[in-house]
Amino acid sequence: MKLNRRSVLGLIGTVGIGSGAAFGSGAFSSVSATREVEVNVVGADGNGDEIATQFTDVLVDASANEVALRDSGGNLVTDPTGLFPTSSDSLTPDGGTALSTSYVSLIANDVSVVFGYEDSGTDERLMPNSTYTYNSGFFKLVNNDDGNGTTFNVDLDTSSGLLTGIGGSTDTYNEDVSAGSVSDLSATLETGDSATETEDLTITIS
Repeated sequence: MKLNRRSVLGLIGTVGIGSGAAFGSGAFSSVSATREVEVNVVGADGNGDEIATQFTDVLVDASANEVALRDSGGNLVTDPTGLFPTSSDSLTPDGGTALSTSYVSLIANDVSVVFGYEDSGTDERLMPNSTYTYNSGFFKLVNNDDGNGTTFNVDLDTSSGLLTGIGGSTDTYNEDVSAGSVSDLSATLETGDSATETEDLTITIS
């Protein structure tokens, strides 16, 4: 059953000044680029808030290099601490260690993740035709434990070559996440040279 459909990985901002995380180079035919990944969440009951707080969640590290967020009103968010989970949310699935508030739920929040941005003198734009790697923990799969020891299967599936690696695998990742546990995943992003690029990321929870 399809729960919701929201853009949660997207708007891979204007391209220009590079970063130490990238390698590769090439000509770029446009002043700026927009790369957008729309996420579909399927296969669980309830709304996004219920899934994230009571069952399982997929989070992204919004403090990573070149990464920001965009809220449903189109505003750039560089401080993720006001989004779920906040410091007052008791997400302690891994034996009592609370999750950092730099992590943002891709299930509970209506946000986009922005790779490469420029804001108030801060220039975090990406280079074209480059590969950016984000270490283990960029994504977190979190099983909040519903009290019945339920293991959830979480599947992340992208399509057209922006997020080319998830969890050290290809653009598709699947894992059974046991009750109360957290799984840390890396990510690889490859920028192209066209003015616009889009793909879907489907999150399936079962």
